[in-house]
Amino acid sequence: MADLKKAMGIPGAYAAGEFSATGELLNYMGNISIQAAKMAAQMCAANLMMGKMQSSGWTAYTGKEGFEPTTGFAVSGPENSALIVGNVGVFVRNKETDFDRAFEILASL
Repeated sequence: MADLKKAMGIPGAYAAGEFSATGELLNYMGNISIQAAKMAAQMCAANLMMGKMQSSGWTAYTGKEGFEPTTGFAVSGPENSALIVGNVGVFVRNKETDFDRAFEILASL
């Protein structure tokens, strides 16, 4: 299991979770409901798979290297973002988060 306490230590983090490749919620903590955490797990697994397909297709089509292997993604809105690396994701408040540092922490889990 991932160290979700470490993920919650990311400045601005208000929820973190771990999910399976099939979108099942494995563990979560923070200020979201269990229903929201389950939906987020499905969203994360689906988007990670889609990102892998897109980066593979882009690499094959253009011949440009550097997009594979896909390790994660971010979905950002004006106030909040979801940052995902591997099978761990964290919801953050944008104004409080250093995105580069957040991705370093997630990559270390």
